[in-house]
Amino acid sequence: MSDKEGKDNATELIQANINQSIAAAVESATDLLRNISTIETTVIGVASAKWLAEPANVAYKEIIDNAKENITFAVDNLANVGTAGASVLSDLKPK
Repeated sequence: MSDKEGKDNATELIQANINQSIAAAVESATDLLRNISTIETTVIGVASAKWLAEPANVAYKEIIDNAKENITFAVDNLANVGTAGASVLSDLKPK
């Protein structure tokens, strides 16, 4: 095996591991988004129902706003993980 073939094989092995790591990171970020969305939409529904029953209690607005912020965080996190992963893959692309 020549040095070039050895380097090519090593590069392929490294690339496969990097691809798998990036896929796992994106999958984790997707799971986080799904889980946070499920929880926070439930929070929003419950707080909205209670707020309708007690319109004077504006504390429910803060609960709803916090839940929306948590969902936005999870969406932004998924976008950031995807962008970072794409950047790594682009940097490793053979030239």
